[in-house]
This record gives sequence, C-alpha cells and structure tokens, in this order.
Amino acid sequence: MTLCTAYIRQANDTEELVFATDSCLTGGEKWKHGIKLFELPRKDCLLCFAGSTMRAYPLVLNLVSSIHLDKYLQSPSAKLDEVLVFLSDLFTELVKKIISEIPGENIHELRGGAKFLFGGWDWEKGSFRVWKLHYSQEVEGFIFDELNGNISKKRFYTFLGNPSPEIEEEAFKNYKKMVYDDDKQDDPIDMEPLKVLRDISLNKGIREVDGSLQIAKVYKSNRTEFFGIYWESSKGKPCFQGREYNEINKPLVRYFNPDTFEIIESDLPNKLSNISEEVYLDNFEFVQSCFDESGFLKDNLSEKTKHELRLIFKDVAYRQFLNNQEAEQEQLAKSEEA
Repeated sequence: MTLCTAYIRQANDTEELVFATDSCLTGGEKWKHGIKLFELPRKDCLLCFAGSTMRAYPLVLNLVSSIHLDKYLQSPSAKLDEVLVFLSDLFTELVKKIISEIPGENIHELRGGAKFLFGGWDWEKGSFRVWKLHYSQEVEGFIFDELNGNISKKRFYTFLGNPSPEIEEEAFKNYKKMVYDDDKQDDPIDMEPLKVLRDISLNKGIREVDGSLQIAKVYKSNRTEFFGIYWESSKGKPCFQGREYNEINKPLVRYFNPDTFEIIESDLPNKLSNISEEVYLDNFEFVQSCFDESGFLKDNLSEKTKHELRLIFKDVAYRQFLNNQEAEQEQLAKSEEA
C-alpha cells in the first residue's frame, strides 16, 4: 500500500506543483526504502504510484526507457497531454500481455494492481495539470481522469491510496480537520498535505504506509526539483528517495525539516570569522563574495552558489583533516625518538 499526494502550492505570489509519497513497499514482506516518485526523461512532469510494486515497476521502467528513445517526447515542443496519452497507451499495451499462470485468477485484478498520479506544467495552457491513471475493466486498458481541470477555487490537492480506500479516505478527512473553515475555502495551500502524509507515515498502527517522505516539485520554468528530508524528525538522518544517508555522503539537494517543513540550511555556516586566502586558496575570492563585511552569509545566494560553497567547505575540512593527521604522526615520531 502507498499514500501519495499532489497539490498546487501557492507561496510568495508564485505557484508550484508538489508531489510526495511514502517509501514503503509491501507484498509478503515490508521494506521502507523503495523509490515511488519518479522523474521522467523530460523535466516538466512527475509520476508516482500506489498499489502493487510488482505491477508498477515494470510499467514505469518501460515508460522511462521508451521516452529516452523518443526524441519528440523528450523535446520541449511535446505537449504534456501528448505524454499522458503515450503513457496510458503504453501501460495498456503492456498489461494486455500479462498471462496468469494461476488457474481461475482474475486477469483484470492483475492488470489493475497499481494506480498512478501524473502531472506537470502544461506550457500550452499555462497551468499545472494533474491526472489519475487507473485500469478500467470495461475498456481493458488504462484510462485517465484530470483532477484539477474544472476547479473553481484556488485550492487543488488530492491523495491516492491503494489497494485499500481507507487510507485515502483518512488522508482527506485529516486534511479537512487541519484546514477546514468555510471562510477559508479559497485560501492557498502551503504544506498541509505534506503534514497529513507525514502524520500517517509516522503512525505505527498503519503498517503499509511508512518510511521517509519522497518530495519533488515542478516549477513553471519547466524543471523539477527533488528534495531530501530528515527522518523521522529534524534530529533524524538525512534521507533521499527513501534511502538513509549520513552527513558526509548525503546527496547535495535541499532538505526539509519534517517538524516544520521548512528547508534546513544548517549545512552552511551563518557566519565565518576568518576568510583567508591561506585557508580557501583559489576559492578565496568566491567565498569572500558570499559573505558580507561582517562575515554573515548573504541572503540572496543562488542554489548553485550554495552548492559550490558546500563543496568548498568539504574540501577545506578534508585538507585540514589530512594536515592534522600529518602533524600527529610527526609528533608521535618525535616522541618515539625522545
């Protein structure tokens, strides 16, 4: 089972499409580190699934491979709904080739073991669009329903759970408890759906929804960004795409604090007391440009600049470690000679 969410976040006069899911895979076993949120070879859309991993993974991997081989679908000129139709047709073609080896098994249940959320930025319509894809026994193939095509309010959010509808129903109920107010029906959404997903994933009484959250955004600039998260709290380990890391080898992405859903920027020092050429070598002028005259980190740095700073600080720390090791060895050698 899985619980996914997709919603349009409105903050600081901008909009972004957020996708998120838990990381738990089940099916005779339980594993809390499965990838369930996927970036496609084009960067304006995302895909996640709920349901049978055995059904979803072959479909998603075939889709990624097929788009890699299709230059038109990779190109910015391809429309989002063209990708959607290709996706639906491909999934239909693939599941029709499933052959059950168990007498009496319902072939439609096998084909429909997974449901999907697909969405992104539609440059043609100038809006974010989200669809639910699921198998239909009547047409013997995958069909799709646009979830935010005719909304009259500013809010758009959805949850997808499978195979049991109870988890999905609980998510909608918990969301309404969190934000429901007749006078605020049109208020923009911030991080509320992520908080609902977090609470259910941390609920030890729900076996099938578990593991660190996987979160990504689609921006109007036709790009996606995947985020890490500290789990199970801000004091936990950094996680990315369901996998745990440590502070040394964690991917260089932005990380959420699951307690507040603010971005954790603590991996960059807020102030440097000494910015010297001796320490930073060829990077001295670059590091100096990132801090003001009082030594405080500037507020308007780009993510690329912050990424470069992290690499520089790691290099400095490693060089200082090697220097300390050499100094200790020299001190030890002198002590043995004495």
